[in-house]
Amino acid sequence: MSICIETERLILRQFSVNDTIELHKICNEAYILKWMPDWECSVDTRKDWIGWVEKQYSLATRATARIMLAVTLKTNRRIIGMIGIGNKEEMDNEIEIAYFISEKYSNSGYISEAAKAMTQWAFNILNIDYLIAIVELDNFSSQRVVEKCGFVKIETRMILNSGETEEKPFYYYRLHNNQNKAM
Repeated sequence: MSICIETERLILRQFSVNDTIELHKICNEAYILKWMPDWECSVDTRKDWIGWVEKQYSLATRATARIMLAVTLKTNRRIIGMIGIGNKEEMDNEIEIAYFISEKYSNSGYISEAAKAMTQWAFNILNIDYLIAIVELDNFSSQRVVEKCGFVKIETRMILNSGETEEKPFYYYRLHNNQNKAM
């Protein structure tokens, strides 16, 4: 499966090993690591991760989605972040939407635009019943993103998230695929 999603200002496309250095710079920003500390790694590990992601594109199904896409600007094709969906082991393998954006491009609506497009793609192409998002209580920017996309805050859950050593509270959001609800 080849994936390329265009929005008004963005192209969401598959990663390739040529993206390693550019993605690595973004992933090591303090702005990203504050919320995703387990993303700090070596360039070689990042390259291996991209290799793994490349293999996942052809394996994605409704039940086992693991799609990570580069968020790039249409104007210059520069990578500004990542958007993806995947089974969240800590959440009984429900399919989660996850994203990050370089601080230089935050608060410009780019990641909300990407999240809306990714959500529609997951609903239309993979026919997923619903997506979840988990957001730390003090990550107000991320809360705004999922809420702009129509996700509904269901509850607060204690979660031992990837890269963490202790459980902490997260808001648990859901967005249902209205096409599947009608069936």
